[in-house]
Order: sequence, then structure tokens, then C-alpha cells
Amino acid sequence: MSTGSPRQTAAAPRNFTLTVEERVRAVVAGPPAFMRRKRHIEDLEESIARGLVLLDRGLAKRPETLRIRLDRQLVQLNELIELHNRYYPAEANLRMDPISGELIEMGKPWSPLPQATFENLRARDIG
Repeated sequence: MSTGSPRQTAAAPRNFTLTVEERVRAVVAGPPAFMRRKRHIEDLEESIARGLVLLDRGLAKRPETLRIRLDRQLVQLNELIELHNRYYPAEANLRMDPISGELIEMGKPWSPLPQATFENLRARDIG
């Protein structure tokens, strides 16, 4: 037996543990609501950004129809962002700094997602 070799195990190291109840809940219920909502927000942002690229480059087959769709998607996106900002801290069980009163996410003060605009979505790098 060598004393300097790392210990080989089948279980990967991690900085948290899940109870059996939490594992079953994850399998049955799927991802938490805030994760599903955040994914929907990201998908809508990407869809709007791609539509804006088509409009800006004059590549849209029916520009007026695309503008109407993008307007509706932007309203939907901002509604989702508002819901996310309202419920995320409780759903993610963010802790509060007792001194500052700020909510803490991953060691830093949490800040709500900003409302989306066509201008900030145009600035996205969508590749």
C-alpha cells in the first residue's frame, strides 16, 4: 500500500448531501419552479434576440408579423422576470445577511433580474 496515492472511490466528492426524501422529490417533481422559470426566461431572451437580428438585417420574410410576435414575447418575458424576482428568493431559500439585511446568493448580495428591453437584448452575443 502506498501512502501518497489518492483514495479511489465510486462516489464523487461534493460539498452537500441529499437526503433520500430530497432525492425522491427531485426525481418525481423535476427541477424546482425557479429553475424552470429561469430556463424559460433564457429561451425567450434568445428567441427575441434572434428575431431582432432578422429584423435588423432585413432578413425577416414578414417583418410586421415578426414585430408583433416580438412585442408579445417581450411582454411575456418581463412578466416572467417579475415573477422570478418576486418568488426566487423564497423558492431558492436565500439567506439574509443579519447585518445588512441583504439577501445572499452564492456568497454575494442577490439582485433582481432587470426588466428586458429590445435594446439590451440586441446587445446580447447570440453567436
